[in-house]
This record gives sequence, C-alpha cells and structure tokens, in this order.
Amino acid sequence: MMFSVASAQWVQRPNFPGVSRAKATSFTINGKIYVMGGVTNNSIILNDFWEYDIATATWTQKPNFPGPERYGAVSFVLGNLGYIATGGNDFGYLDDMWQYDPTTGIWLQKTGLPVGSAQHENQRVEAFAFVIGNSVYLGGGQGFVFGANSTNNIAFYDLWEFSTATNSWTPKATIPDFLGRNMSVAAAVNNKGYVGLGTDINQTVNRQSFWEYDPVADAWTMKADFPGNYTTDTGPFVLNNNIYITGGVRFSPIGTSGQFYRYDPVTDTWTQLPAFNGGAIVGHFTCATATSAFAGGGYNGSFTTRNDFWEYTTATGLNDHTPDNEAAAVFPNPTSGELYIQSSKNIASIQVTDPEGKIILNRTYKNGSTDISEVQDGIYFVKIFFADGETAVQRIVKAD
Repeated sequence: MMFSVASAQWVQRPNFPGVSRAKATSFTINGKIYVMGGVTNNSIILNDFWEYDIATATWTQKPNFPGPERYGAVSFVLGNLGYIATGGNDFGYLDDMWQYDPTTGIWLQKTGLPVGSAQHENQRVEAFAFVIGNSVYLGGGQGFVFGANSTNNIAFYDLWEFSTATNSWTPKATIPDFLGRNMSVAAAVNNKGYVGLGTDINQTVNRQSFWEYDPVADAWTMKADFPGNYTTDTGPFVLNNNIYITGGVRFSPIGTSGQFYRYDPVTDTWTQLPAFNGGAIVGHFTCATATSAFAGGGYNGSFTTRNDFWEYTTATGLNDHTPDNEAAAVFPNPTSGELYIQSSKNIASIQVTDPEGKIILNRTYKNGSTDISEVQDGIYFVKIFFADGETAVQRIVKAD
C-alpha cells in the first residue's frame, strides 16, 4: 500500500462500513480508532460500536455499546481506557459515563455527572470535554431547566472535573462570559484547556469567542476570537500542539462549510488552511494520534448523512505548507526490512519515527536500499531530508 507525501491535504481512507450517520463519538487508543452511536438520516439513534485499525486500514464491528443509544456524546481517553459520557436519545438527555477497556472488550459504567438540583439537571447533549493529566473536564452543551409550570432548554457555560484518583466530579470555574455553548469545541494543549465557538440554545447565533483554562489556577483567559462564521458542530483535533477546526455551520443565513483552520496556542493566532477535501461537513467525528488526524461521518452541505472517512497527516517537524516538495516513492510498502526511495531530488538523510513522534532511527541516505529490519513491526513515518533543505514524509508499515 503506497501513501502520499504528507502535506496540507486530506486522503480518503476506507469508508465507514456502518449505516451513514452524524453526531457519532470517537476516541483512539494504541493505533485503533473506536466509533460509537450517532443518528441516521431517518432519525434512528444508534449504539453500534466499531474499530478501525490504522496500520491495516480495516474496520471491524465490535459488540454493541451496552449503555443507552445516543448521539452528541463526548468521548476521551484516560490512560489506555476509553470513555463515553452524556449525549441524547429519544427519551431525553443523559448524564452517565462508561469506560471501555480495548484489551478485554469490557465496558463498565462509571460515576456520571452529579444529578444537580431539581430545577437544574446536569443531563446534557452536545457537551465538550478535554483531558489534562488524570482528569477530564466536561461542560457546555444543551440541557433543561425545570420551572413550576414549564420546562425550558438551556445552553450550559459550566465546567466539571472528573478525577480518576477520587472517582468523583467537582464543579470548577465557569466560563466568564456566561454565554452558554451548544455544539462547541474543546481541546487540551500543554496542560491548558481550550473551549469556544458553538451556538446559543436557539441555534441562531454563531459564537466566535475562544477561551483558555488553567487547571492549576482554576481560571479562564480570553484568547483570539475564531475568525470565521461557521462555528457550530465543527470537528476539532490536536496535532503537534496545535488545535485544528474542520467544517461547521453558519446561521443567518444558514450555510455549511468545509473550512479548515489551525490555532497556535503559543502565538494565540488562527491560520486558515486549504479546505477539507471532502467538501462541506458538519457533525462529524474527529480524533487524532500523535501524527495523524481522522474525520468521518457527519452531514454534507445538504444536511444528508455521510459515511466517508479521511486522514490528515503532519509528521513532527513538517509544516502544513511544505514548499515545492516533490513526491518521493518509498517501496515496498509494507516492508520486511529493505526500503527503496525514488525521487528526482538529491536525498541527504532519512528519519524514522513511530506514531507518537518518537525517533526510531536517523540515517544518512546512500543510493539503493536502506535496511530497517531492526525496527519492530508496526506503522511508522519515514521523513526524507533533501539536500536543498526541503522534506517529505511517507507512512510505511513494517511487517515481517
């Protein structure tokens, strides 16, 4: 299997084999992506569970998620365990949390969000979550306020911390602008959380504000506003300590987008990148390893569910806009040890890294083959350094 030179582009991978859906949730552990639930084009809410093997590019259906079916849930990884929490279905909103062990295939129900008050429950859908250390931070989304004679929807602006050490939830500082955020984004970079975008409870206002959360100080700092108007139901992920935003919905007038932006927390700047190759996309699932990100499902520009699946790669040290790179063919792929590289440019050296960005070997390149037989079987990235200073990256599979 041959892979393209890594640059600012998405590459389509095998389609998600289940029924097409939007608002599924996903997480990744040890080179596997897990996808659960969502809602179909016919408003059927799902609880099926799927595994995608990144190295072999294959999908496998797993036993169904044992909890209630749901859409708009959050998911995250603590240690080597996956978690799914909150969401909604035909019976209302949820405040539960479930833990998945990929080594045993066993789900365990864990401590869900506190029940809240009789007038202000914590059950919610379309919330956000991010992980720092051994804690997950969860907030936002859509829920209910119960009055004497009525029940109203609200958009939360709260934040809760779940600690694995105490197996309990603790309320934390709320976002200072007091603007409820439904279908917003969240991510963690360098032990700080980032939350923003989304919409109001009536889904009429596009929120562009963006905030940084410091868990040590339990305090929020306003950051640069998102520069676009498509802020709702986007797909976030983190690569190389940058936050990426894909797709989204704009209100007034209604519209969808295939936008692609990168946020640099160090410089507090947003950069618009070439658009997502798959066109307008909304309500899709996204997740990332250390070197690749994946997006799938969701709605297209006509709000019809889709089941295509895409990968985006920026290997460590490679910019999104690598200038004037010429393709370098690396073969055979998979390889049992010998690698050959063909390019019209002069190659100075190569570097092999694992999916977490760890350098496995550095080697001066000589014409002919390069022996990597000492590398263990698995998926790797070969970074090619040309004599003119440019670089290219190929993904390879090492298999005896």
